[in-house]
Amino acid sequence: MGLLLFSPASLRNIEVILSADPPSPTPTPNPIHSYTTYDDIRGHILLTTSIPQSFSSVEISLLGTIRTTHPDHIAPIIAAAGTQHVFLKLTMPLPPSAYLDNDGSETHHLAPGQPLKIPFHFVVPARLLPVACTHDLESPAIHDAHLQPPPSLGNSLLPRDDLTPEMASVTYGIHAKIMSVPPSASSYPQTLASTLRKIHVVPTSPEAPPLSAGKDSSRYVLSKTKSLRRGVFKGKLGTLTLTTTQPRAFSLPPPPMNHTAPTPSTLATLTLRFDPADPSCLPPRLGALTAKIRATTVHSIRPARGIPDEETRSSPYEIHNGAYSTQVSLASHEVTPAAAPWTYVVPAPAYERRDSGYSTAESEGEVHAAAAGEAGGGKTGPYYTATIPLPLNLPGNKTWVPTFHSCLVSRFYTLMIRLMVHPPGKSAVRSSLALKVPVQVLGQGRAGREEAFEAGGRAVVEGAGLGWEGEGGGDLDMGGVVEGLAGDELPGYVTPATRLRRR
Repeated sequence: MGLLLFSPASLRNIEVILSADPPSPTPTPNPIHSYTTYDDIRGHILLTTSIPQSFSSVEISLLGTIRTTHPDHIAPIIAAAGTQHVFLKLTMPLPPSAYLDNDGSETHHLAPGQPLKIPFHFVVPARLLPVACTHDLESPAIHDAHLQPPPSLGNSLLPRDDLTPEMASVTYGIHAKIMSVPPSASSYPQTLASTLRKIHVVPTSPEAPPLSAGKDSSRYVLSKTKSLRRGVFKGKLGTLTLTTTQPRAFSLPPPPMNHTAPTPSTLATLTLRFDPADPSCLPPRLGALTAKIRATTVHSIRPARGIPDEETRSSPYEIHNGAYSTQVSLASHEVTPAAAPWTYVVPAPAYERRDSGYSTAESEGEVHAAAAGEAGGGKTGPYYTATIPLPLNLPGNKTWVPTFHSCLVSRFYTLMIRLMVHPPGKSAVRSSLALKVPVQVLGQGRAGREEAFEAGGRAVVEGAGLGWEGEGGGDLDMGGVVEGLAGDELPGYVTPATRLRRR
């Protein structure tokens, strides 16, 4: 039902009806429909009244809004605990024929028993306008990421949890309002009634190159080495190294996700190498293998200049943000000898270096191979290797949000992998190796939709409607457009001291 302003609910009503709604009214609330990039959002606005009503116009828009709060801020360093950003506003152009009394007048009339039905049509955009991100950035790549439409986030109306804290939300919706007739030429029309029908958007996103995780990285660990001992007070058994690489991304099928849609999956490959202390030492027995996915949501009340890190708190930006992480189990099982057998490897003997006077093209290649073996840590003796394939599937009891980085909110994922090992011997102590591996979750578009998209006849962008509404943390006022001069601290953005002027 519509949300009414300035008048009792029995006088005027405005309602958004989507083409995907059930054909007959139901006592349950309106369903939340899902869309992806280049999807058509069709429907109509239904206006009714119980008394004669004059109005000047009806405005229909597709809005995208980010809201963040930071309740643990330290005053007076941070003046306010929240902010909001209208990153998308597509306004549907309405011709005079859309109104019942098409007489060329700027004043229209709504009568009891004569509802006004106005159709609308939007297309989910693939990119945002540059005006949606105008703050300082570390690189053009960050600006490109901020102009990707973010997915819906923190929608409590969805039946499944999307692992988002209350401090962050990304909302899309069809906003409709009916405007009054201005009493004079110098005054602005007022909002007689308005409503916002929320929708769920999962944009398509390309797969980014694998992240570079060095040995000193605390955020990601792609290789782990441990020394194994025969017992508490006994000698060394050898060293065990667990290594992996970033797997391919989880690909979410385009919404709506029906029961026949495949489960998003990927495959991680674990490689083990055991270097024995002496030839008599045998490799350990492999035990329990667990894998969890950690979803991290970073939210800020100030625009981010770079890609945020939930483990970094050293820059001035970090006092304005927070991070929320939660984990979901993906796999847990015992690794059997048949699934990951050990293979004994005897390295080829290293070739001696010869005088340069005897060098040939073939011998130069042999010298480079020997040098590479020496650079590998001097592990030239026999060793054991094993490979563990680890298929992973995202459970269906959660609403998975694609990886994204916007001005105020970011969502990224990490695989938490742990392997238990049991060295041979009764007194040997079991050990574990843990990895933290980056992984992406992507939104998949509909086949052929981009090619079939036609630019003509679509909604136009009202760029003036984009902007920031301070750091006040209040509800977004749909009755006007934020305008004003930018502050010194955030060029191009509206600060709390900026005046708001209504249209």
